[in-house]
Amino acid sequence: MRLIGRLAGVYIAAERSLPMTARDSVRADAGHGLVGDRYHRGTGTFSRRTPLISGARALSILDTETLAICRRGLEHELPAAMLRRNLLIETGRLETWAGRELLIGEVHIMLAGRCPPCGYLSRLLEADMRAALHGLGGMRARIVSGGHLSIGDPVYLVDDSGTQRGLPG
Repeated sequence: MRLIGRLAGVYIAAERSLPMTARDSVRADAGHGLVGDRYHRGTGTFSRRTPLISGARALSILDTETLAICRRGLEHELPAAMLRRNLLIETGRLETWAGRELLIGEVHIMLAGRCPPCGYLSRLLEADMRAALHGLGGMRARIVSGGHLSIGDPVYLVDDSGTQRGLPG
């Protein structure tokens, strides 16, 4: 395992369309998401759509480098919660580790794929966020084994051998 960053933010929304609220800590349930979040309850906007990878709607993650790119591109100090991702990780671009496994505190996840900006964000900010953030937006993740997440938790790349595990064939 290799240390790649720290957990810098935790955000949940109890129901779709409600603002994301910051938390200091939260419980992550394997196969379900973050306790108290709309996707844990199965009431998120995309909850009824079948994901390409089972469980991949349980968690959405943004890294601080992508957040900085978004802010520069928009010329706006957009709060991380406005991008509607559950976790903010202080690290480089997570896309480089798509399909790989991470350990965040005691929670084991698999980065399943990109999480492009949604239309809700465009309506909320009255701007075409899909065009503005094309190719950005974070990652979806599957919770392999749950546990407690807290701000400041270390983030490790589980398998640093260069192989990608857990991807569909």
